[in-house]
Amino acid sequence: MTFSSNSTENYLETEVLTATPQKLQLMMINGAIRFAYQAQQLSEQQEPDEAWDRLARCREIVAEIHGSVNPDESPLMRDVAAIYMFLFQELTDLHAANEYSRLEGVLKVLNEERETWEELCRQMPEAPERPREEEKEITASDAEKIIGSLEENSDSTDSRPQGPLGYDPDSDYHSSSGGGISFEA
Repeated sequence: MTFSSNSTENYLETEVLTATPQKLQLMMINGAIRFAYQAQQLSEQQEPDEAWDRLARCREIVAEIHGSVNPDESPLMRDVAAIYMFLFQELTDLHAANEYSRLEGVLKVLNEERETWEELCRQMPEAPERPREEEKEITASDAEKIIGSLEENSDSTDSRPQGPLGYDPDSDYHSSSGGGISFEA
């Protein structure tokens, strides 16, 4: 059985379009590794233009992965973003210095990332369920806005006791009859 270029492209397109987010991440890491190995081999074969092309493709993938990481989400995400920024800088520096032997360090990190994402794909073969809009977490800034609006709406001449967040626990504001803040779906 012979596969044409179109068959391969169609297969890859289907693979990408149906992949879970974690599988897409793994595919990108695999691509970066493949291009890094090719750059290393082409450099050893004294083919600098082709080596640079493969290195540039590896860098593009690393930049794409770095761009998809939101470092504001958590300390872990800041660490992950820093890893990919390091890899991008290392790929840039090793090309400028023409020291393709330094790809070994980049490949070690990428292979470690691949192992992590392979394990994640094994443990979570389906796409994670996204929270519904009404289930999203309330952040500290949201809480400040809520408290601020409660304070603005409160009557300063009211002598009724206030709850810990500045609202009247006996008021109808938080009752189930309407309005207010609801944490139910």
